[in-house]
Amino acid sequence: MATTGRFRFSAIWASILIGFGCAFVVVGVAGAGLLILFPAEIPVPPPWPRPLVAAVILVGGLAVAAPLVLTGQLVQIFLDQRRLLGQIHRRLRRFEDERDSERTHRMWGPGRHPGGPA
Repeated sequence: MATTGRFRFSAIWASILIGFGCAFVVVGVAGAGLLILFPAEIPVPPPWPRPLVAAVILVGGLAVAAPLVLTGQLVQIFLDQRRLLGQIHRRLRRFEDERDSERTHRMWGPGRHPGGPA
């Protein structure tokens, strides 16, 4: 992802948000997996069944991660759109400059005019 120096801070924070989101997904999946795989080592409060607690940990990790990843990717999309629109604007400006130069410097030779005999 190529960004200008003015928006490098935003690009870095977008990547950090995505990284945190992925870390929360991993922590939620790992926590739920450890809770199910090692029932003797990890105590669970008596009124709740172990699979329910594991599901809550898994869904909690996903619920915390989703907004972080989404926000980071949206910021990256906005920065990419800004870069792409800048490229389009430069191309259009160059095209308009070429059209203006064609209007001021006609390319017809002496004694020639548009639509006439060659």
